[in-house]
Amino acid sequence: MTIAVARRAVLQGPGELVVDADIETSPLGPTDLAVLPDAVGICGTDLELMSGEMTYLANGFASYPIVPGHEWTGIVAEIGSEVGGFAVGDRVVGECSVGCGSCAWCTSGSYHLCPRRTETGIAGRGGALATKFIFPSRAAHRVPLTVSAADAAFAEPIAVAYRALNRLQLRRDDALTVVGAGTIGLLTALLARALGTHDVQIVEIDPVRREFAASLAFLVYSAPRRRTPRVVEASGTTSGIAVALDACLDGGSVVLLGLTGGETMPVDVDGLVVRDLTVRGSLGSPGVWSEVVDLLADGAIKPSRLVSHEFGLEDVAAAFALARRREPGVRKIIVRPNRGGHAG
Repeated sequence: MTIAVARRAVLQGPGELVVDADIETSPLGPTDLAVLPDAVGICGTDLELMSGEMTYLANGFASYPIVPGHEWTGIVAEIGSEVGGFAVGDRVVGECSVGCGSCAWCTSGSYHLCPRRTETGIAGRGGALATKFIFPSRAAHRVPLTVSAADAAFAEPIAVAYRALNRLQLRRDDALTVVGAGTIGLLTALLARALGTHDVQIVEIDPVRREFAASLAFLVYSAPRRRTPRVVEASGTTSGIAVALDACLDGGSVVLLGLTGGETMPVDVDGLVVRDLTVRGSLGSPGVWSEVVDLLADGAIKPSRLVSHEFGLEDVAAAFALARRREPGVRKIIVRPNRGGHAG
């Protein structure tokens, strides 16, 4: 069984993003889904792929051409002969990391570290910035049609934030500091509140981002007002890491979510030891997707309020350009591959 991909966005190299017609048909494997993408988010990783600065390009894990789009939702158009649990017309979301399924990493649940993994829209697997694409059913998750496309498109970054809070071992009565009020930082704060943690301070240096975060009823500051036992660093900057470490209460824990693009920084190791801090990285979103889908289905988190702009697939270059300019008021940008978008 085959299905043709009509149109797709392709990164052919740094700064080279085109909308291309795919005249060949792609095989639909027996365990695959053919999906019509409905909403696709643009994130910092996509911008790094666009600029050529993404870490995976430097270490050889990823290479051009790349069809981006790892934050997505879509409608199932066709199912493989061996697929169970899905039907044509289902709304689905999909994981970024897709492991081989048989190595020690995968069988232990750490498939995001599988040395043979692909990453949707990043490395070895085309993403959802296309009118149709093929996706493995084992990495897909059904979402009720009552969840809007704009909300469901956030499933992947919500899963990243959820996993970070799990690694932080956040409890309801813990005070939390989130450094950075970009998409991941705001989702982390919203998710923490949805899970019952109401003592959250956000640290953000950009005044426009501070104002928007405050509109979501968070305490937002340009510098930490107090130390808290749990801290998430979501800015992806060395200065943000320094703030996160300083904002952590002695004996507390810090989780680092952001990538700095290879930039390094000195760390006061003696201070980490004397203050008895736990510092952990968090990569990807393994093993948390069922909980995230439940939160979306229950309406516990409404991430679509972060969307500021929508574009159609034909205007994807303009969408990337707007995201790169980081103008005031530009928050989350989503692309509607199978609908006309609007720049506003």
